[in-house]
Amino acid sequence: MIDWTALLVNSLWILGAAVLLAAFSYHYWQAQVEGTSVRVQLERSLFSRPFWFGFALIGLGLMGTSTRWWETAVWGIFTFFSLFNLYTSFKKTTT
Repeated sequence: MIDWTALLVNSLWILGAAVLLAAFSYHYWQAQVEGTSVRVQLERSLFSRPFWFGFALIGLGLMGTSTRWWETAVWGIFTFFSLFNLYTSFKKTTT
């Protein structure tokens, strides 16, 4: 029998890792096209949004797979930090 809860929770961190990989890959390619360094690309807000979103998904997934209370707390803090940085990345561009 399939454990649907474990499948859902594990898919969160896998999706987060895929978002991070796609963001790094795209901005590496964009740096090559523009002839700039990768560092310049990674400092842009267009990179920070998927970066922090991917980390938030990873944190949620690992928080769901934790078996000890302190692991859940650590991943919860990590997820909160990632969501806070995602929120501030949106606030920086709108103001």
